[in-house]
Amino acid sequence: MKINLKKQEDSGLNRRQFARVRARLTMRYRVLHDCGTARAWNSTVTKNLSAAGFCFESFHPLGLNTELEVNLKIPFFEVPVVMKARIVRAAEIKAGEVYGVAAAITDIKKSDRQKLQVEIEQIDILGLLQLAMQEQATDVHLSIGHPPMLRKAGQLQVMKFDALNKSAIKRMVISLFSEEEITKLELEHELNTSVTIVTVSGTYRFRVNAHFQQNAIEATFHLITIPIPSLDDLEMPDIVSSFAEDKPGLVLITGPVGCGKTTTCAALIEKINSERSSVIMTFQSPIEYLFPIKNSVIKQREIGIDTESFASGIKQAMQQDVDVLVLSDIPDKQTLKLVIDAASCGKLVYVVVTSSGVVGVLNKIINMFATERHYYIRKVLADCLRGVIFQKLIPDIDNKDNLIAVSEVLVNTPAVAAAIRDGLFDKISSLMQNNNKSGMKNLSKSIKELQKDSIIKGETAKDSK
Repeated sequence: MKINLKKQEDSGLNRRQFARVRARLTMRYRVLHDCGTARAWNSTVTKNLSAAGFCFESFHPLGLNTELEVNLKIPFFEVPVVMKARIVRAAEIKAGEVYGVAAAITDIKKSDRQKLQVEIEQIDILGLLQLAMQEQATDVHLSIGHPPMLRKAGQLQVMKFDALNKSAIKRMVISLFSEEEITKLELEHELNTSVTIVTVSGTYRFRVNAHFQQNAIEATFHLITIPIPSLDDLEMPDIVSSFAEDKPGLVLITGPVGCGKTTTCAALIEKINSERSSVIMTFQSPIEYLFPIKNSVIKQREIGIDTESFASGIKQAMQQDVDVLVLSDIPDKQTLKLVIDAASCGKLVYVVVTSSGVVGVLNKIINMFATERHYYIRKVLADCLRGVIFQKLIPDIDNKDNLIAVSEVLVNTPAVAAAIRDGLFDKISSLMQNNNKSGMKNLSKSIKELQKDSIIKGETAKDSK
């Protein structure tokens, strides 16, 4: 069954006006007399609201059809929304003390109503995401029948919300999407995108995956750090900075899912952006980090929106005077061949790939080709590879809410190139361990350094192996 998620465009009464949410928002109101004068201001909070009206509690009786002037403070609005409203329902809650009142909005600026419609749809999700950020979560999960859940330090935690139903998740999630994105979700039942949320307290960005589960929308949000951290902030080994130098070749940034690969790649790009003039073109699905204008020209292209595919984008980039190429994935053999060609033809190429380790990612790349092509691929890889950064997160035994990044770095020295060319991958680990002059570092060495600096304890190191 196809569910029509498209927003209705009827001349005034679209579905957004009927979306009603429970929200305790600060409001001030005063009664307007027929002669145009007004009584003193009263303060209260709303119980729920929509773009057509709201409910609140009053501490004095209000008659039906009474006209009110209202100032409503909406989260993330810099100034209150000013409107006029008419009482359509009133009832005594506590005899002579508290009255429940429902009011219909009768006069509001068109622009304010439109903003109010959007904010009402987003009020739950914005508050939820802001709380998740305060909790230093990396991910937020919205799933039917469960309260919202956070991933914090690698562990799922239940948020203090009621369980979510189908309509609540649908309203919250699609309120963040454009018409085109809603249509794509409707047709494909899955959507990967990024959203930027600007509030009075700051700007936040999330990677969002929306999908269907049992014919209902669910979603996962992943926090993208703003501003982009530096390599020093990430405590990367010193040798990693050399991968931002103006030298051609392929740099692989790898590790398990959710280990910060994209952040490390962004830190390398931002280092180039800060230090020299280059033309940098990124291919991502979706675009995550947004880079400020500095010394370099950075063109960020999203797969399926700005270019048809990774492969087609790289083909065109080779005609566009690009110095640096960045890919968030290698989805197929054609893309991999183009990446190797670009790195062999004088381009600096960064590729983010999920894998289990340095040797694992090299095997993954070679095994994308038929067996009879393995020697050729090892040969060209040995010639064009600059290095591999592998990273993973391990728990801090002193603070279970904190994860510590550890990394190992392979530099393509002549000895490493010979091992890759000959397929002797079992030698790579020993080369990383014994070749300190080149700046290489294996995982065990990184963990020992963290132990020496009292950043982690032996139990953590043992569990991470």
